[in-house]
Amino acid sequence: MQIIAYVFVAVLTALSSLSSYAHEFWIEPSEFQPKPGVEVTTDLVIGTHFLGLSVVYTPGDIAAFAVFDAAGEHSIKGRYGDRPAGRFTAGPAGLSIVYHQTQPLYLDYDQPEKFTGFATKKGFLDIAAAYDGASADNFVLRETYRRFAKSLIAVDGVGGPDRVLGAEVELVALTNPYATPTPDTLDVAVYQQGVPRSGALVTVYVRHNPRKIDHIVMQTDAAGQVTIPLQPGRQYLVDSVVLQRPADAPDTAGIDWESLWASLTFAV
Repeated sequence: MQIIAYVFVAVLTALSSLSSYAHEFWIEPSEFQPKPGVEVTTDLVIGTHFLGLSVVYTPGDIAAFAVFDAAGEHSIKGRYGDRPAGRFTAGPAGLSIVYHQTQPLYLDYDQPEKFTGFATKKGFLDIAAAYDGASADNFVLRETYRRFAKSLIAVDGVGGPDRVLGAEVELVALTNPYATPTPDTLDVAVYQQGVPRSGALVTVYVRHNPRKIDHIVMQTDAAGQVTIPLQPGRQYLVDSVVLQRPADAPDTAGIDWESLWASLTFAV
């Protein structure tokens, strides 16, 4: 079941603004448990609280888009303007991992409260505090951001272990959410450059139905892990963000902050 608002070209300017200011980005497949050989479409969604807008396939904004299964890695390609942005044929029974990474995108802030609100929501209180009392007069702050989204799909209802794909920031399910019976909990780790990230804020959105979405805010332990309670018949979006000074490189000149967004979706 997909809960996505599809938009026309006439409102793409609204979509552009939606992509900023602490809105999540995730992959939403047409089926989380397809049969082998079935075509699965993959919406790329920008929104908040597990409700959002499906964005079109824009090759210039994509750094990676692929599905990993027992047969290997398969690129997902489309045509400019496709919505849903991707599609693939479900492979053999077992876990398939859909992965999407954006190219660097940029955002300019002219109001300090917009940036501090985002930093506070994502758990970076020290960074937000550095802008306490900042005046909106002539305020300029530039951020670059990238998104790293994964979705776990159990082909033929058969799950399996997730794996580290090597993204700069990544959420990894350490246990199998598709086990039978549905497990009571799921252990998820946050990695940054392959290293577990302790103390990271993790937000878990739980969709019961289109009108009932709950969320839990957690923090990773010393091993970079959280334990998420599970209930059958729900869809899950797990989100975590890194906010840091950008690396010293020619393409980061004039950039104040860099945010790296990781997301993971699955259904039980």
